[in-house]
Amino acid sequence: MAQPFDAELEELVSKFSRDLADQIRALLLRRLGIERAPATRSSSLSPRAVTVRSAPASAPAAPPSSRAKRAPTRAPATVRAPVSERRHASRPTHEERAAAIERIARIVGHGTGLSVGEIERQSGFTRSVVGSALKALKDQGRIFMGGTKRFARYATTQAAADQASLEARRGAAA
Repeated sequence: MAQPFDAELEELVSKFSRDLADQIRALLLRRLGIERAPATRSSSLSPRAVTVRSAPASAPAAPPSSRAKRAPTRAPATVRAPVSERRHASRPTHEERAAAIERIARIVGHGTGLSVGEIERQSGFTRSVVGSALKALKDQGRIFMGGTKRFARYATTQAAADQASLEARRGAAA
């Protein structure tokens, strides 16, 4: 006795949810300015006709103050590469990274205790490239850092780096 009731209830819920989904879809499409031609339920795989609704030519435009507020329109979607490809597209190759490290090593070698900003300006590299190159050079023991934060200076010896940092600190105090 419960089986016919359950089957009938399930059928009603299924029909109601399909109708509700169709109504929501139609409402959204109308809101977007697209109308769907009514589709027959005989084949769920049959293509549905889609037409774009346009305003009648004789209809006057409503003044901006009486219009309902609309969500800002989005720019058309563009085809973009997958995230994994976009992340790797801007990464420098091993050779480019090695060249950047060597260039920064030469710049630091010719200077007498340089800040990150000075190295950045002389090399033309971005702060992230300079920072990673300086870290690699420090790890290799080719350059040394004296001071911290805004008084950090880089040189080929620890004494030169410390001296440059002290001079930068004294210059800031004056």
